[in-house]
Amino acid sequence: MSRTAAQLLAATLESHDVDIAYCVPGESYLAVTDALIDHPSIKLVVCRHEGGAGFMALADARARGRPGVCFISRGPGATNVSIAIHTAYHDAIPAVFFVGQVERYEKGRMALQELNYAKTFSDTAKAVIEVDDGELLSEAAARAFHIARSGTPGPVVVTLAEDMLDDTVEAPVLPPRAEVKMAPHADDVARVAEMLGKAERPLVIAGGLVQGEEALADLTNFAESFDLPVSPSHRRAHVFDSYHPNYGGYLGNRTPAPLLDLMKTTDMLLVVGERLGPSVSQSYTFPAAPTPQMPMVHVWPDSAEIGRVWQPTIGIAADAEHFLKAMLDAGSPGSPEGRGKWIGRLNKVHRDLTTWEPESANDGVVLGGVIAAINERMDADAVVTSDAGNFSSWLHRYLYFRQSNTFLGYQTGGMGGGVPSGVAAGICTPGRQVLTFVGDGGFMMTGNELATAVQYDVPIKIFVANNSSYGTIRMHQEGRYPGRVTSTDLKNPDFAKLGEAYGALGLKIENDGDVDSVVAEALAHKGPVVVDVRTSLNYLSAFRKLEDMPAYQ
Repeated sequence: MSRTAAQLLAATLESHDVDIAYCVPGESYLAVTDALIDHPSIKLVVCRHEGGAGFMALADARARGRPGVCFISRGPGATNVSIAIHTAYHDAIPAVFFVGQVERYEKGRMALQELNYAKTFSDTAKAVIEVDDGELLSEAAARAFHIARSGTPGPVVVTLAEDMLDDTVEAPVLPPRAEVKMAPHADDVARVAEMLGKAERPLVIAGGLVQGEEALADLTNFAESFDLPVSPSHRRAHVFDSYHPNYGGYLGNRTPAPLLDLMKTTDMLLVVGERLGPSVSQSYTFPAAPTPQMPMVHVWPDSAEIGRVWQPTIGIAADAEHFLKAMLDAGSPGSPEGRGKWIGRLNKVHRDLTTWEPESANDGVVLGGVIAAINERMDADAVVTSDAGNFSSWLHRYLYFRQSNTFLGYQTGGMGGGVPSGVAAGICTPGRQVLTFVGDGGFMMTGNELATAVQYDVPIKIFVANNSSYGTIRMHQEGRYPGRVTSTDLKNPDFAKLGEAYGALGLKIENDGDVDSVVAEALAHKGPVVVDVRTSLNYLSAFRKLEDMPAYQ
């Protein structure tokens, strides 16, 4: 069958069950957008910035457990989307980025917007596949999807020479390649069970690759049947029910001392579906790198990753779900006397830290009160997205998650992911409540994707923590250079009015008396909402005040 290479690519996407792709249109891949007209099963979501489009693809991947898809134009478009590629690489998110390229005869001549993608993305993509021959385009796309989801998931860049897309080709449409999932060896399962049976104070750290209803249910069953506490890792808050008595506390960035000090008394660490990095490991101190201070089992679907930084007692290259099922099939060996008290101590510290005690500030609203009000009204299956910044410590401390919720945030800590992720969540999981938390700095980076939300009727609720400062940087600044404030103050627009200009409902929370009524109004509204929360700068985070920093003593 003769067709253009662009038509071959569109058919290949359809064969891979792609139903949504995010893009900013560009002339270098116009042939693809034209070909997609004849594939109405694929929704092409037009975004307002390539960084926003990239973050949407990542959020889609995380929300649905499948590779996200993004189309981006060459040169400037590709460099704009690089933040999402970098994030996907560090956060192990499967995504395929189709990037336009100059025409074949122009390559190497420093043509308009030409870029050497193999060099540019060599450190942030799992692979860069350059396609100059249209006959190979379906094969390249199929390979990209396979690489993106195999082993440690991550981003793959496929470059599309502009004139190649118009080639007439005879190549067939290639279907998805069989997904390869790693399973644990029976001997390793037996060894882990034996270790768990002897450990008096074990702790399970569960990460983002524990995904899907079945795996999450298996994690709960594992915790209950083996009598284990479970701590979700940084930015993976929904993997274990915050209300469950086996919840061992949230292991986020800069975990508070009362919880971290207790966690450090564990005599066995079981890490499942979490690669581990500086935020989760508290800057490589828990577990200590390269030699953990306690026996450690590390379960991750890529043998190359296990042992790369930490030397575990047992390393298991396996899919988290397969590991959990194998452990459940093996059965619990029982637990030492006192295990229940250990779990209870962790859970009590968790509950003590996450019980909101009303506080007021004279320079704005304490964000914890807003989070507490939302906690009372959040749907059991709500999607919550968060940008990076100190403000997020309030939601990680006071917002309780169930496994039926979805939390979308990124461990790499780049700003700008919150709003686009919320927009994508509303598009790819319609009908669910979408709550987005973002700082004033992050909103000004990608808040323009609110226009995309309005265009596609996404009823996103955006809460902007507005303290007129780059708060995280101010905290570090005060710690390292006390009293020498520079480059962190912000002059912000009226975010409520800005939201209205986009077509959303704009609301404000300016004092404690506004909180309950405004939160209720925002969540009851059927369309998109922007809530400008005038937050206290003094309350820099959920665990630190500006007035307690060295310069103010």
